[in-house]
Formats: sequence, C-alpha cells, structure tokens
Amino acid sequence: MMKLNPAVAARRRRLLLAWAAAHAAALGACGGATTAPTATTPEPEPTPAPPPAPAPPPVTDGLGGSPIDVPAAYTGPMPAWLSALPLWRWSAIPGTALSTVDPAPRPGGITGPRSKIDAWCGAGLKRSGSVYLIAAAGGHADYAGNEVDALALNAERPAWTQLRAPTANESIIDQAQFYLDKRPAATHTYYATQFVDALDRLLVIGSSGLGDPSFPAPPLQYPYMGNARSFSFDMHRSEWDDPDYIARYPGSGDYIACLCARHPWSGDIYYSRNSGDGWYRWTRSANRWDKLAGVTRSPWYAGTAVDPRRNRMLVVGGYSPALAEMRLLSGAPTGIAFSGPAAGMLHAVVNYPGVVYDEALDCYFVVHNSGGQIRMLRVNAQTAHVDEAPVVGSLPPARANGLHNAAQYVPELRGIVLAYRHDADVLFLRTSP
Repeated sequence: MMKLNPAVAARRRRLLLAWAAAHAAALGACGGATTAPTATTPEPEPTPAPPPAPAPPPVTDGLGGSPIDVPAAYTGPMPAWLSALPLWRWSAIPGTALSTVDPAPRPGGITGPRSKIDAWCGAGLKRSGSVYLIAAAGGHADYAGNEVDALALNAERPAWTQLRAPTANESIIDQAQFYLDKRPAATHTYYATQFVDALDRLLVIGSSGLGDPSFPAPPLQYPYMGNARSFSFDMHRSEWDDPDYIARYPGSGDYIACLCARHPWSGDIYYSRNSGDGWYRWTRSANRWDKLAGVTRSPWYAGTAVDPRRNRMLVVGGYSPALAEMRLLSGAPTGIAFSGPAAGMLHAVVNYPGVVYDEALDCYFVVHNSGGQIRMLRVNAQTAHVDEAPVVGSLPPARANGLHNAAQYVPELRGIVLAYRHDADVLFLRTSP
C-alpha cells in the first residue's frame, strides 16, 4: 500500500474531526443523543385498576314498568316482647284484643264490632313501623262502623289505637259506597285491604256498601253508588281521603272475595274479579288501572301473595276445592308443578285461606282453617316444594269465616301476625331469628 504524505494525512484527520463535530451538533439540535446512554433501572409498570363491577340490573315487575326500589333490610332494635318468643310457635301478644278499642257510642249492626274479624274481613300492614291495620270492616247487616284501628308491633307494649272514629249513626246510609259524610261504608273486606307504603295509605279496593235496611236509603241521584271506587285512608292526617282519590276500577265482575294482591315493593295491586272481564293492575305511581289479560275465574275466593324476586304469585283456594297455581304478574300461568309431601293438601284448601310471602325465608305460607284449627303449609318459592310448616305447640282455633288476608308477614320483625278473634290477644309467629 502506498504511504500518504504526512502533510496530506494530517489534513485528512482535521477534515474528519471537523465533519464529526458538525454531525454531532446536528444530532443535538434534533434531540439525538451525543453520548452513549447510561444504563438505568426501569420504572415498574403501574398496576392497572380493576374494571368497575357491572351495576346489577334494575328490579322491575317484568311488565315494562319503572324500576322498583327494593326496601333496605331492617337493622333497628327488636322489641323485648318479640325477643322472648320462640321460633315457630303461635304466641299471644298480651293486651292486644281488638275489643279494647270498641267505639262508644257503638255503630249499628246485628253482631257489632266483632264483625271486624268474623264478618269475612282481612287486614293490612304498614311495613315501616310494623303497623297492623283493620279499617271499614264489617258490612252487610253485621256492623256499620268504619273506624280505623292500628296496632304498632314494634312498640315495647303493643296496644290497639283508634286512628279514626266511626261515622256517626245519623250519617250512615244503606246501599252506598260512602256515607253522607263522604267516609266509606263498612264492608266485608275479604282480601281487599292493602297498605301502600309509598303513599302511606291504607286502601280497601272496590268494595260495596251496607245491606242493612234499618238505615235510610241514599238520597236521589246520590253519586257514590256501585262498587267501582276504592277507599283510602291517609295515615299522616288520620283521615279518609276524598271518594275519588283512587282511580275507579274500569272492569266488570263480582268483587266478593275476588283475587287481590299487592306487590310488596312497588305497591302496585293485581286484581281480577269473579266472572269478570280480565286481569288488571293498579299502578301506584300513576294511579291508573290497566287491563293486562282476559284472565278471570268463577269465582276466585282464593288467597294469593306476590313473590317480588321472581314476579309471580301463588294462588290457593276456591269456593270449592281448586288446583293451586303459580301465575306471572301478567296473569299468565307458569305451568309450575307442585311437589312434596303436602302438595295434595295444597290443592284441597278451601274457605278463604290466607297466603303470605316470607321475604327472609323466600317461601310462601298458606294459613288456613282445617279441622277446627289454624294450620300452615309452606311452599318453597323457587322449587314449589310443599310441606307443612314446622309449627310447634298448640294450634290456634279456627278463625270465623276464614283467614282472608288477616295473616300478614311483618318484614321488620320476621314473622306473621294474625288477629283471629275480637276478644282474644293478637297472635304472632316468628319464622326467622
């Protein structure tokens, strides 16, 4: 290889160094590195936040209505009288005979205030405060008093109080839904007494007036005849509402012991009259009746309760033995078959049974007269398995003329309350601790 002249070699080195310096400056101006990168410890990757849990689907009635607010579980104190009671035993609550609040002077009627229990009458329950209620009960020629009686079960010493005194005898008229003072006529309430917590009102759905000719006939063209109106009592004012506070029932049929059940969370009422034109819902939020289906029966005379978790109801009983059934809130049959050792007994129940849904145990109880006693069947709400409830101790004597909806499940106290005689203490059965 030919050697370069030393002067030429030195000149070449100077050119190469100048080029390198210029190139490094250009890289620096563009943000390039001018030195070898220094090794560093890489920062840890941040832990990704877990995705938010999906919101649970809203609770509805399955019929396209508004979402339903599920009541919060009660966490308040239990009264001492309840804490002392054993499970599964009917126990009397001392000092709670309905006769302790008999009105004076006494309204007219053949059998008097005991008719509030004996004359084919039920009851309602205000969930908050666990208030058991009987209102405008009696009717026909048995009893004309329309007083409202309340028993606050969460009190340390429960005792009946009269929230509204009865209409004076001089304002009572025969054959009309409302007396002359625009307060409702006493009636056989059957299953029609329902409490709507969102309105803080007790309702008696679509009932008739007296059938007692000892009282005067209504004035000519009296506006409150028939049985399309419902009665409503405002707990805040302790007074009956105007006769048209609740929308009039638009359907047809016989109201006596017809199907009537309240959704325990929404307050909507499902209703079908005997030999009528269909199955209806009264929507609480809109105060409106809607016909859902052409379902009826001739007659119903059946107890029923709504399972709000599955949007269906158990229907038990009839004027004569009738097959028990599960129906959707739309009135459609579910086709569910009952099983278990007491399934045959379920289909044989008659004489105005009561049905309640126990929210804690997720089951129905059928409370009914049988052999001179009050007995209970238990129906698993999911599987429809039927057995006898594990009641211990003495069974109460039969309730005159049926249970209707006088047996009420009390969510705050987790048990069943029942007024079974006018002159006897109210009974309570704890089903959950």
